[in-house]
Amino acid sequence: MALSASVLIAGENDRDQAAKLLPQLTAVLAYPTTIFIDRAGKVRRVHTGFPGPATGSHYDELRRDFDQTVRALLAEKA
Repeated sequence: MALSASVLIAGENDRDQAAKLLPQLTAVLAYPTTIFIDRAGKVRRVHTGFPGPATGSHYDELRRDFDQTVRALLAEKA
């Protein structure tokens, strides 16, 4: 089953603005940074970096982990 979720791709590089909009996020340490936000708007998880397909099992593990995180968040009641 395919998942459907909103995605925000942000291109701003302004730490003050990011801190103002996402006070739960204390630092962006790598690119890309993925921020999982629940239905209530609360930051639930932050993941930095991205092992690409060439990393084999690391990539597969990340995909499974992201899929589980998204499914769990979508399963929560609004």
